Amino acid sequence: MIKLGAFNIKQLKLENIYSAYFAMGPREQTFALAGAAVALLLIVVLPVVVASGRISKLEREVDQGKKQFREVVRSIDSYNAKQTQLAAIQKTLSGGFDTSISTTIESIAEKNGMKEKIDSLKAKATPPSDIYEEQAVDVSLKRVELSPLMSFLYDIENDPEKVLRIKTLSIKPRYDNKRELDVAMTVSTYRLLEGVTEGL
Repeated sequence: MIKLGAFNIKQLKLENIYSAYFAMGPREQTFALAGAAVALLLIVVLPVVVASGRISKLEREVDQGKKQFREVVRSIDSYNAKQTQLAAIQKTLSGGFDTSISTTIESIAEKNGMKEKIDSLKAKATPPSDIYEEQAVDVSLKRVELSPLMSFLYDIENDPEKVLRIKTLSIKPRYDNKRELDVAMTVSTYRLLEGVTEGL
């Protein structure tokens, strides 16, 4: 028969344990209770604490994984948005280059009743680029009023057929009439160089 210390397996029955406990002196009973508490801690409480720690760790890892997943999704969305923007830029710059930008500016000014306000209109040299070709003009307007000027600027930036952009703009009220403005601006037109679209 298997023996565990001074006890055998049969002696481990609940009534035998009770009998053995009450047969002990007070001091031995105290030690027995303390030992039982330690055994209970090791058998029941400790595994629960360990399991709880592991669960907490897994929950943190899951939360971190969700955060990383959201970051990946945001990166993909950002990439797709930039690809859409790039496609729009390619489409815009693939056509609409204004080879007669000075004439276009004069036409837009005439449309807004400002042609006679043009003081000067001169071609401007532009820096070279490996991606696009640019042509620009410096435009000087004298004694213009605010409302037609706003329409003039809007029509330049929103021309349905030409790619025109206002690069610089200076507006100053005249000293002799604050309702009239002197305007200096640079307007450019662009187009992608041949073969650049495929490389973007």
